[in-house]
Amino acid sequence: MQYQSDYVLRLVEQMGGLIRRALILLREGDGQTPYELSEEAIGLALDIEPALVTKLSSQSLASLIEMNNLDDRVVELVAEALQVQADALDNAGEIIGARMRREQAATVLSLLDPNRAN
Repeated sequence: MQYQSDYVLRLVEQMGGLIRRALILLREGDGQTPYELSEEAIGLALDIEPALVTKLSSQSLASLIEMNNLDDRVVELVAEALQVQADALDNAGEIIGARMRREQAATVLSLLDPNRAN
């Protein structure tokens, strides 16, 4: 049990660091690097090729997260990373891609709702 707790804490720390760097760079006007950093954070959490996430529907992504039984803190960071990607895509004028990421982020966050039906 301690090993799993240590693993989750390390994962949260790594993901959080990547997302913080992405947000700083996004504010500085760098469009590509924040997207890549957030992609890396998502890849850490889901243990899949991050580019595959962009091809998943919101529901498929939610199912993948549920199957992995991720800690709520990690789920929240996945949603935050998706939001960073949406912001980076918005800045690049890719409105459709940004909307898709926001939908994915909202669906992922809904997994944290205690009233959500299984």
